[in-house]
Amino acid sequence: MNQFIALSRPRLVPRVASAAGLCLLAFAASLPACSSDPGRPSLISVGGSPADGGSSGSSPAEGGARDFAGAGGDPTADSGATGESGGAPVGGSGNSTATGGSAAVVPATCDPKVMWGASAPVAGLSSAASETLLAVTPDELDLAFLREGAVYVAHRSTTGATFTLGSPLVIPAGWTAAHGAALSADGKRLLLVSDPDQKMLGELTRSNRSTAFSGPMDTSAFTAVNLDSIYTGKVYASPTLSADDDQLLFNSSFLETDSTIVVSSRTGQSAWSTPKELSAGTFDGSGGKRRLPTGMSADGRTLFYFNEESAQEEARWRATSSVESPLYDMLSLGARRGAAPNSACNRLYSESNSDVVVEKD
Repeated sequence: MNQFIALSRPRLVPRVASAAGLCLLAFAASLPACSSDPGRPSLISVGGSPADGGSSGSSPAEGGARDFAGAGGDPTADSGATGESGGAPVGGSGNSTATGGSAAVVPATCDPKVMWGASAPVAGLSSAASETLLAVTPDELDLAFLREGAVYVAHRSTTGATFTLGSPLVIPAGWTAAHGAALSADGKRLLLVSDPDQKMLGELTRSNRSTAFSGPMDTSAFTAVNLDSIYTGKVYASPTLSADDDQLLFNSSFLETDSTIVVSSRTGQSAWSTPKELSAGTFDGSGGKRRLPTGMSADGRTLFYFNEESAQEEARWRATSSVESPLYDMLSLGARRGAAPNSACNRLYSESNSDVVVEKD
């Protein structure tokens, strides 16, 4: 039976002096020490090097490899995080202010050093059918997914409630969720990709979160985005919205050849801008092997995406939420395809092999 799952943040793990010590800590939550299971990787990184053998990607021209912003110096860390609270900030990335000659680093909402613990299902969404996670709102009240090709958007009133699952959505002809979908943070807009050409983005709307999406596809906010596809011949996939609704990320590619992740931006409810490449060169793919955005942290500093070349979910961090801020350090999340965090980044939704896994302590 397939299960939709939320992940809960366990205690932070301090840096350790030896690889052996790291290995024991990384798999303390019921996994065998030094396990090589690629589906359940640790998110631990030492010295800026990603877990599970991934590459750290582009680095600044000076100063060597970047570490994750403030990961070791978060003064609000969980009380059980030995040695973390009040510690010195790690690395030089992140927003900072001068304090007595030292930089006070603001840590990213998503801490790359957390380890996820034991599993638990999300009530109301399990079935024997094949299911694919599409999107979840940062407040965790709405979740979109495919079940045997049909699109569902489940809703609940609180995070402690069971999801209510209605009838599958009626998608207008010429549109599909098979190439990905995105939910706005307020749960009132569902972005889809045109089908079969994949050259347009559009959205369905609803007046409130307890009703179904309906009506014709609205493409008015995507005029510049869709014109760019017409002019360049590129196709689109896997749209993802930022929590502030000011950045739209998606894959742009020449079908079966070169691709990359692009970003459009806007202010307020204005139309989306012409897309431009996100973090030049970082998300390039060739031979039809794309990088597909799946989620972004509420602070806009961590991007989750599926790498078709490595067949792994990955995450990258940046110093600020600006579209100009390059994404550097990468961690592999293994088999957690479709990963998308909640607003506090203490729960992560994903799916793997038609199941969504949970890991919590």
